[in-house]
Amino acid sequence: MSDVTLLIQASNGVPVLALARDGAIRFDSSEVESLAGSRDYRLMLETGLAQIGAMLNEITRIGCDIGPGGLGVTRTAAAFANGLGFTLGIPVVALPAFALLGAEAFDGQTPVVLLRRAGRPFVHFGIFRDGALVHYEHCLEEDAFKQLAELDKYSLAGNIPVEGVEAPKTNTANMATLLAFMDATPEPAVNARAYPIVEVLS
Repeated sequence: MSDVTLLIQASNGVPVLALARDGAIRFDSSEVESLAGSRDYRLMLETGLAQIGAMLNEITRIGCDIGPGGLGVTRTAAAFANGLGFTLGIPVVALPAFALLGAEAFDGQTPVVLLRRAGRPFVHFGIFRDGALVHYEHCLEEDAFKQLAELDKYSLAGNIPVEGVEAPKTNTANMATLLAFMDATPEPAVNARAYPIVEVLS
């Protein structure tokens, strides 16, 4: 059988696990009613492997969302991914959430502003433009809004609304977006691991 890619997204607060094979998503835990909202990664993985008829040792790549976002859930996801990567002797590719959300929301022209809640009064703030994440910072909400006032036109993604701007398009990337990001990433070292983006408090 062909190789299997494991993908995990959790920084929006709702863990999702997917399995890909032959360039396409074959299992997505968010589409299984009994797994909706589950944080049992072992159960999600075992269910997915059974559904696509694969064995654990057929997983050759792992991609894990590293945030920024929900710190606890992101750390748990990374710990599972890193532990499994170590056990199987395979790399874990770090997938920055804002690059994923930007790619998901980008229409090919309009920049995407990414805003997610952090510990009050801070936010995670990013800008996705021309197919890439060009800016990211953990800052005061008022500072992020000051920078937004300097932008001519943009769309929103994340979980923070902005007055006078259309509601955020999404706070979750499609698992196919994670797979595309993985496929475009240079092959990592076998001991590569995912380290969550954490808040810097000053």
